[in-house]
Amino acid sequence: MARFCSNCAAPLPSSQKYRSTKTMEIPKEELPTGFTFAGRYQIIEELGKGGMGRVYKAIDKEVNAKVALKLIKPEIASDKKTIERFRNELKIARDITHKNVCRMYDLNKEKGSYYITMEYVPGEDLRSFICRSGQYEVPGKR
Repeated sequence: MARFCSNCAAPLPSSQKYRSTKTMEIPKEELPTGFTFAGRYQIIEELGKGGMGRVYKAIDKEVNAKVALKLIKPEIASDKKTIERFRNELKIARDITHKNVCRMYDLNKEKGSYYITMEYVPGEDLRSFICRSGQYEVPGKR
């Protein structure tokens, strides 16, 4: 924690005088291997990160199964319209069954952080695929 103001270099009050707030309880964006998130999901590895947050491969210890866990960035999750959009997307996704669409399981909140659990699908990530195969062109469009 900083001891001096970044603008004027004045000493800042000791943090020991203050109690933690909900904002301070939000977990770090990066979850270490072996960490158990939300008392249930044991992190195996980070699969990727992007504009919405980070995605991890995890073991759901409740049912002993691999899942993908998407931890949504706090600045995005603080927007109620965005969270409502995620809820609607989840409702729609639960009705879709297709070999090329992963199943979404749930949208939850843990200590102020929203996260989504979904089917873990092993294989190459999209960025690697695009780098390897080049830009995909939609048939009929040029």
